[in-house]
Amino acid sequence: MNIFNKLLELIAVASAAFKVRKQHKKSPKKVARVAICVGHSRKGDSGAVSVGNVSEWRYNREVAVILKEKLKQRGIYSVVIDDYPASSYMAAMRACAAEVDKHEVDIAIELHFNSYSSSSAEGFEYLHYESSAEGKRLALCLEKAHVEVVQPQKNRGIKAIGPEGRGSGFLRSVKPPSVICEPFFGSNPKEWILLGQKPMVVANIYADGITKYFEA
Repeated sequence: MNIFNKLLELIAVASAAFKVRKQHKKSPKKVARVAICVGHSRKGDSGAVSVGNVSEWRYNREVAVILKEKLKQRGIYSVVIDDYPASSYMAAMRACAAEVDKHEVDIAIELHFNSYSSSSAEGFEYLHYESSAEGKRLALCLEKAHVEVVQPQKNRGIKAIGPEGRGSGFLRSVKPPSVICEPFFGSNPKEWILLGQKPMVVANIYADGITKYFEA
């Protein structure tokens, strides 16, 4: 009986050791990677100017830096791309896409804010390329995060962009799933107070949306 028990004990030890070795062989969890592109980063272009007299580029550069830190805290790698070294729009998009490629990211977002001649224009929207299912899913995650954080604000929804649509240059040029973020109208005084003066809140929205995307 003692010999039988001893054999059982040896088998249990060997089985446990095998499980430990098997666990050690598992590949480490892949780190999610994000490109944070700052809109209007080409030469001579700083985008719209808000009612707070802050340019689109300047505002979103600040959001990008905050977002990078928030993603780092969540274990997500990100890179800020804030220089598209070209003068023409399409050349700038190609330069941006080339930089995104270097970092082998899983997704890319480009940061903007809307502006219009009428100060009453309002709301947020997220744009994705019409044929990108993953781009649409990312846009939906960002939209959901936005609704959860900011209320009330008009939801202009997610929008599928075709080859000639606004923002198609970025959405078509970068390889990974991508979204253009338009969180508010900088030309609207109420929305400038709501979000334009709160880049931390906007960065939180993006961080929450990106996290939702990778957790799904």
